[in-house]
Amino acid sequence: MADMKIALLAVAAALLGTASAATYRVGEPSGVWGINTDYARWVADKKFQLGDEIVFKYSPTGHNVVEVTKAGYDSCSTANAINTFNSGNDVVALNATGTRYFICGFTDHCIPDAPLTMKIVINVASGSSSPSSPTPAAGPGASNSPPTPPSSAATTVRAAAGFGLVALLAAGRIY
Repeated sequence: MADMKIALLAVAAALLGTASAATYRVGEPSGVWGINTDYARWVADKKFQLGDEIVFKYSPTGHNVVEVTKAGYDSCSTANAINTFNSGNDVVALNATGTRYFICGFTDHCIPDAPLTMKIVINVASGSSSPSSPTPAAGPGASNSPPTPPSSAATTVRAAAGFGLVALLAAGRIY
């Protein structure tokens, strides 16, 4: 019996260590990468962490996703693109901390300083919840008001299974 509890505790610990990613569909609730979405507003209540993913869904005949430098973001230029995605269902792993910049490379879809334009800034934090952790930059037109609680924008797997197993073990419900 003790061996079973130890084995289950090890499984729970493994789940806690690995099941901490969220998947965000860019532009939810519609979840579509398109011209009429306020991406600064969309990103304002998100806190992206290492291991999360962002998904860009769109018609590949009408849009693409180009990861660019800050200069490319500011000028809506794809000249020195870091990466170009064009499948219409692009999953981007957030596997490093820092700021990432994405634009649509189609003509006139990204317009510098326009309120509704196809560009988005994603800040990736280390996953700590300390006050010094960066918060997502919302870009031009961002509000300093507190963010609204997140909607169903992320499909979250934040270790719920592991916590449940640990709780059952702690309560002595698993023998």
